[in-house]
Amino acid sequence: MKKKAFISVGEISGDNYASELVKRLPEFEWIGITGPKMEKAGVKSIENINNISVVGLTEALTKYTKIKETFKKVVNQLDNIDLLVVVDFPGFNLKLLEEAKKRNIKTVYFIAPQVWAWGKKRIPKIAKNTDLLISIFPFEEGLYKPYINKNFKFAYVGHPLLDIIKTTETEESFKYKLNIPKEYKIFGLLAGSRESEVKALLPTLLETAKLLHKVYPNLYFVIPATENQEERVKNLVEEYKDLPVKVITRKNFLYSSYEVMEKAIFSLIASGTATLEASLFGKPFALVYKVSPITFAIGKRLVNINYLGLPNIIAGKEIIKEFLQEECNPINLANYTIEILSDKNKYNKIKKDLKSVKTKLGEKGALDKTAKLIKNLAMEG
Repeated sequence: MKKKAFISVGEISGDNYASELVKRLPEFEWIGITGPKMEKAGVKSIENINNISVVGLTEALTKYTKIKETFKKVVNQLDNIDLLVVVDFPGFNLKLLEEAKKRNIKTVYFIAPQVWAWGKKRIPKIAKNTDLLISIFPFEEGLYKPYINKNFKFAYVGHPLLDIIKTTETEESFKYKLNIPKEYKIFGLLAGSRESEVKALLPTLLETAKLLHKVYPNLYFVIPATENQEERVKNLVEEYKDLPVKVITRKNFLYSSYEVMEKAIFSLIASGTATLEASLFGKPFALVYKVSPITFAIGKRLVNINYLGLPNIIAGKEIIKEFLQEECNPINLANYTIEILSDKNKYNKIKKDLKSVKTKLGEKGALDKTAKLIKNLAMEG
């Protein structure tokens, strides 16, 4: 009889990692909070991530009731569970680990929360309620080392993106399928996967595209949208009838975001995992970020790092320009893009720096290592 495992994710990147992980652990019966890829991989869904995924503190208030309901629903499931695996999403998952521990359920934290950015005080709580913490960044071990004991194990496996990232199209076939003339250059507009991100960022990105099109009439703008945001994105794009722009989803291309990141001459990308994904393709881009002023003010007081973007944090310097809040406006974004596209040296410098980020992420195989570690933990008495 298969052991029952619950897996909890709260965002699209978590869905990507978790779906690949469960494929490597068929000996478990999986249920969880899921995204589309997890459901396709055979995880029985009790809630969809779209209902609980947000960026920002004030933004979370709009989904507070739904998040609370989901948490109760998950806790009710725990009595029939042998193993709990949580992926990032600390606000929700730390409380869930605590509930699992009360019931003596084995617990795994895959992709440790970014306590090095904020919340180092959370480390003792993580250590207390987690049997196995699986880290994807080499510099995290030093933070958790003082807490490692027989009840709290730590393992660094490398970054799972190295296993996941792939494309299936050439630039020629990509343009052909979208009816984009060969002479056009692809330009990526990636506003994020959450409703709050699309609302905050996409209008700014489209206005930027309008300005850039006047300078570079041979640019074709491509927006990869998640299926839950497709209608919202298309409604916003409707207002830009004179702009050469296409909206694509997984229905068009299996790896729609990755295709754009790889083919684009330049991209504007919402802060988050997508910036690290784009780094692995090595094509220059800039980071964009907008939340409510209250969220930003509170976050600024809590965060103790110099950069928001993962590529910059890993590099230890700003290799990707970050446009935050008021700085994230069409004129600034257009001016910076023109500066990079018109200067080969600056463009190539970004490409070179992005290569170093990929090197720092280690070797492939993180997901296989993770699956093995989870299997071993489940087999322990």
